[in-house]
Amino acid sequence: MGSEVLEEMEMEPFMEALEDGIAGKQIVLFGSYGWGNQEWMRDWESRIAEAGATVVDGEGITANYVPGEDVLETLRDAGRTLASLI
Repeated sequence: MGSEVLEEMEMEPFMEALEDGIAGKQIVLFGSYGWGNQEWMRDWESRIAEAGATVVDGEGITANYVPGEDVLETLRDAGRTLASLI
C-alpha cells in the first residue's frame, strides 16, 4: 500500500513466509492498484523468479481499482492453467 511496494501489514509478511518454499512452483500473481505505473508488480515478478518459482504466463495480472470482466476472465484462465498442472 506504500509507494510501489506490496502491502506491508499482510502481504509482505505472507511473501516472506513463502519465499523459501516456492522454488519450482507455478504461481499466479494478482493485484489491484490505483496509483503508479505497476512497478510493484514487476518487482514482485522478479522476487518470485529469484525465489525459483515461475509466474504463469510470464507476468502478473493487474487491475486498476476493481477488476473488470476482462481481468476476471484472465484470472479464470490462469486458475484453469494452474489446475491443469496438478
